[in-house]
Amino acid sequence: MKSGGQRLVILIAVLASGLAGWWITRTASRQAESPPVVRAPPPPLKPLFDPAPQESKTVAKRPPAKIRRDDEAEAAGALKNQRSLRFQDHAAMERFLAAAKDKGIAILGSIDKLNALHVGFLSIDDLNALLDGSEQSGYIYPVYLPTPKTEEAQQGAVGMGDQLLAWLGVKGDNSAFGTGVKVGILDTGSTLPNATNTFLVNPPADAATWNGHGTAVADLIRQIAPAAELMSWRVADDNGTSNSFLLAQGLMAAIDAGVDVVNISMGSSSNSPILRDAVLAAQAAGIKIFASSGNDGYDQVSYPAAYAGVVAVGAVDANGTYLNFSNRGSEMMAPGLDLITQWTGGQSVYFTGTSAASPIAAGVAVATMSHGGTKLTADSAYNLMMSNLNDAGAPGTDSEYGVGNVDLGRVFQSGTPGIYDAAIAANYVTTTPNGQMQLQVTVQNRGTAMMVNTPVQVTTPAGTSNMNITTLKPGDVTTFSLPFNFVDGGAKVQSQVMNSSGSTDIKPSNNRRTDVYAAPSTP
Repeated sequence: MKSGGQRLVILIAVLASGLAGWWITRTASRQAESPPVVRAPPPPLKPLFDPAPQESKTVAKRPPAKIRRDDEAEAAGALKNQRSLRFQDHAAMERFLAAAKDKGIAILGSIDKLNALHVGFLSIDDLNALLDGSEQSGYIYPVYLPTPKTEEAQQGAVGMGDQLLAWLGVKGDNSAFGTGVKVGILDTGSTLPNATNTFLVNPPADAATWNGHGTAVADLIRQIAPAAELMSWRVADDNGTSNSFLLAQGLMAAIDAGVDVVNISMGSSSNSPILRDAVLAAQAAGIKIFASSGNDGYDQVSYPAAYAGVVAVGAVDANGTYLNFSNRGSEMMAPGLDLITQWTGGQSVYFTGTSAASPIAAGVAVATMSHGGTKLTADSAYNLMMSNLNDAGAPGTDSEYGVGNVDLGRVFQSGTPGIYDAAIAANYVTTTPNGQMQLQVTVQNRGTAMMVNTPVQVTTPAGTSNMNITTLKPGDVTTFSLPFNFVDGGAKVQSQVMNSSGSTDIKPSNNRRTDVYAAPSTP
């Protein structure tokens, strides 16, 4: 029988070999296109997306035959020969640590406040022999930057460029936005001069060579709320790879630092018990977490965005139109196409993905918290945001747009009475249960005054229809349904809401909307 010291040496060698093989697997693929440097005069910026899907290769080196494969973790899509353990109390954790000494168990991380460990092992049997059943054991899942299936949004999508503040409805000086608010960013680290960094994953010595994803995310928050205190935790390496335990560690560190809002532009397809517990702890501390929904075009959002109480943020273009790579099931939407942001090495890039949308929503929350001179709680700011979202797509809450698109201007004007703002929220073509095509025109009252006897006019290939809104409360929507048909393979829809008698609309640009639809192809 081998001694405890020999078993530990074997464990270290095997884990090192496994991690090295995993590292090679993750880094063997093509990398995202390097962001261009902006000079004077600046050349055109090239688009930068969350990195493309990684290709894998077979690692020739095999583990020693005596080590049993961790088939359970592999089948679950988790990291092999690794687990999270959460103990009933600190004393139980200490007993495990003492018992595990020289037993072929490696301690890869710990969260004292959760009495949790990240452990590695040669054999699951060796680990199980040290457990008494009172522990909460879970898999360690890989976590990645959101990865689009394609580097192209749908045809006709419009990029944001440098118009973010105008799109959000910010007018005038915003330099004080975010005053007194602390923001935690869990990502690849930030090289912005006004952001502090804590490293849970070691970075290269030269910050100019870091993966700039975390810098871009932090810059979007800074653009909206420049006075906020940005606190960055590097939980991902320069390949954009992390794991559920590292995210949990970052969240717990953010709690200790007293942050108000956390942004996580990363995700996993799997539910991690330890990450869920960290999310619950952060929520209990009054922290609002914003997370990217993911760029796979799936019908469900990634974790941690999928956890209850976490704000899942999807992406729209500059026209407020859903971007087809954004996972459906988000709670709210924000711009996510071609936003100009800072990158490492003094560069600027066009940044695309739900990775961009999430910090924009977080930035809106931060600006809302500081608006008016009295700091709001994160939950109060979130509630204000939710009650002032712009409806889009299908009437009401839907799978593509959630409740709607963020609008900081509406948040700021929500406390001012007498503002008139009637808007065509959407022209939406759908099919009725009996198979007939139908046009739904949704009007939203985005002001603070009641809409009374408001005319609405809709023109389709079938002609012009005139309707009237008797009354519509601030924030509410109403929808008109009309028969709809395509003519010569397409159809143009023009909708307009007119002013009520004596009213002056604060934003006439949203009083009308034109959409062109192509007839669906037939087999």
